[in-house]
Amino acid sequence: MHDEDEEKTTLVKATTRPKTKQATTMVREGDRRDAYVRRSCGLRSGASGRRAGSATSVAHVAEHRRERVGEGATRRGEDANVGRLRGQGSNAYGWHTDDAIEHVSRLLGARSIGMAFVAVRVLSLFLLSTAAVATVTGVARNPACESPAIGAPVFPLDRDLLQFALNLEHTECDFFLFGALGRGLDSVAPELAMGGPPPIGARKANLDATTRLIVEEFGYQEVGHLRAIKSTVGGFPRPQLDLSAHNFANIMDNALGCHLNPPFDPYADTLNYLLASYVIPYMGLVAYVGANPNTNGFVAKRLLAGLLAVEAGQDAIIRAILYQRKHELVAPYNITVAEFTDRISELRNRLAMCGVRDEGLLVPRELGAEARLSTNILSANEDSLGYQRTPAEVLRVVYGTGSEHVPGGFLPKGGGGKIARAFLASP
Repeated sequence: MHDEDEEKTTLVKATTRPKTKQATTMVREGDRRDAYVRRSCGLRSGASGRRAGSATSVAHVAEHRRERVGEGATRRGEDANVGRLRGQGSNAYGWHTDDAIEHVSRLLGARSIGMAFVAVRVLSLFLLSTAAVATVTGVARNPACESPAIGAPVFPLDRDLLQFALNLEHTECDFFLFGALGRGLDSVAPELAMGGPPPIGARKANLDATTRLIVEEFGYQEVGHLRAIKSTVGGFPRPQLDLSAHNFANIMDNALGCHLNPPFDPYADTLNYLLASYVIPYMGLVAYVGANPNTNGFVAKRLLAGLLAVEAGQDAIIRAILYQRKHELVAPYNITVAEFTDRISELRNRLAMCGVRDEGLLVPRELGAEARLSTNILSANEDSLGYQRTPAEVLRVVYGTGSEHVPGGFLPKGGGGKIARAFLASP
């Protein structure tokens, strides 16, 4: 603490010195702060490779600071006051403190860099306090209001795209929770349902012990996804979901081109449930890949990346388990697991009407990875990149109608959010 207080005092004194001494003094003080941080983190003092007094201009001082910020962002043992003096990270409005110091100092002149530092810090605190007030007075009352709960910038289109994903997350969440536990979101986290109607026909599946644990984990992960999205961009009440055996039976009949007898029941056993699970998470995966190039803010992109990572993992696990049973006949239909997945993927391509962006577990060799394999545990394009779909394509599949304007399937009353409702309102 003594070193830190000394650094603060010297930094303030530096603002009253002549221009040439001032810039050099701040660089030296920056090196001393850097050395302090390295001691507190257990790092060697010579690791930075910088030399005291080497930067004598405002631009060099700013560059020197940015380098330290880049290194300091990954250190966990850094003293909070030192981190604050160094201007670590970005504020809630998305601009970087050090960049602001550089711009302000250029406007005021090099001899006023100390004044610029103080001015920017005061402005930063003001903006942060404004964001905090907005959070307390607005978001706490209404999770769907304009300002997200974390007080960070979210572009309107980003908010719409992420809220659109709630339709898929709600579907997955209740399907997995009911399948593993026999109870859904209303029991586990009722506040996230926001008063939406309970799902139709969902019930506990007859799963083996290992699969039940996997599905239970998936369910709780979806709870986290719902919370992450709604706390960041707001949300809407859970839409009406149809998770009934009847709905899944219709999907399988459409995929196979015949009426299965007896009707397909996703809750009957482990294999049926895994085949039913094949239908759902993949749509979330391709929706997130499709949303990525259309998001603008760093908050949205960070959230989107986290959601996509877990959705892709869920889909990969489901496909890997099914691949191990690819030649097994699904009783009592005398149809293999691989054939089921292939037909389901074909149905989704047909409903979406935008070419092949979905593939089963086995494909012709020319469609496999680098045209060398017929296995297709992960569905991907010719460069092994994930496929993407637009919201309209996703709705055509999830509704099961081939039209984003005609609800049905998993969302018999249509999806929630601005994007889905806009499609329902237009012919």
